[in-house]
Amino acid sequence: MGDDILSDFGIHLLEEEIDDVIFQTNEFLTDATFTGAQGPFWWILQMCMALAALFAIIMAAGMAYKMMVKKEPLDVMKLFKPLAVAVIMSWWYPPADTGITNSGSSWCVLDFLSYIPNAIGSYTHDLYQAEALQITDKFEEVQQLIYVRDTMYTSLQAQADIARSGTMDPALVESTMEQTGVEEVTEMEKDASRLWFTSLVSGATVCLDKIVMVIALIVYRIGWWATIYCQQILLGMLTIFGPIQWAFSLLPKWEGAWAKWMTRYLTVHFYGAMLYFVGFYVLLLFDIVLCIQVENLTAITASETTMAAYLQNSFFSAGYLMAASIVALKCLNLVPDLAAWMIPEGDTAFSTRNFGEGVAQQAKMSATGAMHSLMR
Repeated sequence: MGDDILSDFGIHLLEEEIDDVIFQTNEFLTDATFTGAQGPFWWILQMCMALAALFAIIMAAGMAYKMMVKKEPLDVMKLFKPLAVAVIMSWWYPPADTGITNSGSSWCVLDFLSYIPNAIGSYTHDLYQAEALQITDKFEEVQQLIYVRDTMYTSLQAQADIARSGTMDPALVESTMEQTGVEEVTEMEKDASRLWFTSLVSGATVCLDKIVMVIALIVYRIGWWATIYCQQILLGMLTIFGPIQWAFSLLPKWEGAWAKWMTRYLTVHFYGAMLYFVGFYVLLLFDIVLCIQVENLTAITASETTMAAYLQNSFFSAGYLMAASIVALKCLNLVPDLAAWMIPEGDTAFSTRNFGEGVAQQAKMSATGAMHSLMR
């Protein structure tokens, strides 16, 4: 039953399959199935690596030539930096992919730099997964209770329709009037109309409750996937054009370019670890609001009497879930800042944070507008 109900909503609270696909976006750099023999940006990455290595070798040759012209002894330390950059460019991407060496090794400089962020990310991911298992069970329980509520509402709606159709049958009204009198028939018609109107309003509330729940899940997933995808865009850009930054660091005016690039690269790599760190606390919040929703739906579906009372005073059972989604979206805006704090003098990706803040503000405005419309 749970799977059928979940499919009705069209979006899940947790969809790890899509998360995995988004996290692996940059694999298209060497994916032969994407554009043919090589990935779409593989040629640019190769050219950046080759130009950076060639530039470093030319710089080293120029330094050595100047020393020879000036009849100075060769300063190994001055020549070491450009030669080290050239070696790094040779191992920038795995030699098994670039074919620069015959070692066939899958190890590269990028893997070495991302080792610690990935190790921390694997631990925070395990924490996130442990909490996600509880949330999944709770979410399925909510869906099942929603199914029970909708089934009971459908039954009561059918009774209201039968009562109203009976009061609109002239022959039935006439015969009843002869047996009970005009006043009794009038009161029955009022009760039937009141019951039908109540069921109509309650049906609209139940429908809007589902819409609110879907919007809450969509708002949360937008913030979650936006953070992941912005990380992949930034990571792809840093991976492709990183060699140029290292080559520029050989020039006197841009000596710190390689250090700034490394700071940005490590900061962006920490996005994944901090995303699951924040996600763990976000799931704790969802656990609380889903427990409240389960308690409300359990009380509503306890009997036909409690269901009838709910129809008389309809409310949104997913209201707390919407609030939790907006709060979660604001919390996800902290991911760039938290990742920057992990690195000394780390740069915050304002684009990622501003995107999440814009979505949160838009969701807040939409929710406010919807509430004003309902009050009118």
